[in-house]
Amino acid sequence: MRSRAQKYPDYTAEIEVLAATGITDQLLNRIINKHMQNAACNKELIDRYEALADGVPIFHRQPRFESDQEAGNEIINHRINNDFFSEIVDFKTGYFAGNPISYSYSDTREALEDTGDTGDNAQEREAARDAASKAITDFVTRSNMFDVDMECTKYASICGYCGRLFYIDTDGNERVMVVPPNECIILSKTKDITHPAYGVRYYAVTDINDREIVRAEFYDDEGIYFAEGSLGALHITEMRPNLFGCCPLQGIPNNREMLGDAEKVLALIDAYDRAISDANNEVDSFANAYMVYENVDIDEKEMHKAQASGAIQFYTNGANGGKVYFLTKDINDGFIEHHLDRLQENIYRFSKTPDMTDEVFGTASGISLKFKLTGLETKCGMFEAKVLSAGAYMFELLAKVWEKKRLKIDPLQCVMSFKRNFPLDLLSEAQATQQLIAAGLPKRVAYEIALSCVDDVEYVMQQIEAEKDGIPDLTEDPPEDNDAPDDTDE
Repeated sequence: MRSRAQKYPDYTAEIEVLAATGITDQLLNRIINKHMQNAACNKELIDRYEALADGVPIFHRQPRFESDQEAGNEIINHRINNDFFSEIVDFKTGYFAGNPISYSYSDTREALEDTGDTGDNAQEREAARDAASKAITDFVTRSNMFDVDMECTKYASICGYCGRLFYIDTDGNERVMVVPPNECIILSKTKDITHPAYGVRYYAVTDINDREIVRAEFYDDEGIYFAEGSLGALHITEMRPNLFGCCPLQGIPNNREMLGDAEKVLALIDAYDRAISDANNEVDSFANAYMVYENVDIDEKEMHKAQASGAIQFYTNGANGGKVYFLTKDINDGFIEHHLDRLQENIYRFSKTPDMTDEVFGTASGISLKFKLTGLETKCGMFEAKVLSAGAYMFELLAKVWEKKRLKIDPLQCVMSFKRNFPLDLLSEAQATQQLIAAGLPKRVAYEIALSCVDDVEYVMQQIEAEKDGIPDLTEDPPEDNDAPDDTDE
């Protein structure tokens, strides 16, 4: 669980100084030092997602009885990681970004027809639209936005936010890359990191002599400043002009609080890991049960012989007779199972993640599935609003740099379309569509309401009309064939 110091810092004071004096070595080091605790917390969360030893608390669990460790006895200390953390992250990532986000430029054909503008001006506008649409398509393809969106969603779900850096490649083309949250700092005047005023990217590299060097890049509207050194002692060495005309490093928050999707249930996940590990310890303890010799006259040599042969011969010691038996623990399976079930239920409940082990998912209808996904859909809806805000800034940035190439686009005409990776119940949707049409709704409206598999209703209606035009009307008489031979008598 984050402490107050590990939350994303407030950079209001630093922004005021930057606006007045610009970036300096001292100010750059101050910004990075202020971010270190947040960066360390984010790195731990990333390590936990990757199931690394440094990031999973159960892997650091010490044996219950330290005396066994000191005596060199066999230690039963299971450390089992139940990876709810990555399941929560991956489920949200697949549901939100499993279907690629669609990027397009608004079509102006209908607007031209409505205004009656069909002359040279219309042709110029049509050509401009086609050029803008191609530029966006090329940018999306070149940058592999499907992968970028997936990684941004994953990092935002893990740590609460993610960085996205726009740059110009060696061929002069615009691209975008993902920056992990532990390596980027976004400074915004409005505290909305989707619209940054300044940005910092810092990371460690190893030189040829195996020495670790920290490099940093500072971004503002005018330039990119490169720094090098060690943490707390970075020095700006170079400045290059910023071709975008605005800060190219932006953030995408998971929510306003910039918290990951699993952070609120980390204690529950840790409790589940401990309970499972304890249960496995009990099983091994049962298998390694102690053999008790009660009122038995037997020496150590005979004990080893019995263990090797599996047969026991002993002499009683005393008038009451003797016994040989195993000393085992009584394990309450019902209590352990109930405890684990309650923990698992709360993990999914409070993280708003559907439990896919629920048998309902195999038999539920589309409506039932949507109801069970309500919490996840609410969470994804909040994240979608942040992605849309980040997209608006991205299109504004691209419009500025493309204008220098004499390509004008209107950022407000750039469209992002989302489609959840939801299992479709086509039979139920088809039945609902037929019922809506039978109730008197136009087909166009029925398709929009009931058919989630149809993205472009207008295109579907055009295809239906085209098929109708190609099918002859069988109720009409066939056309007369004037070229047919006349069989009548002359």
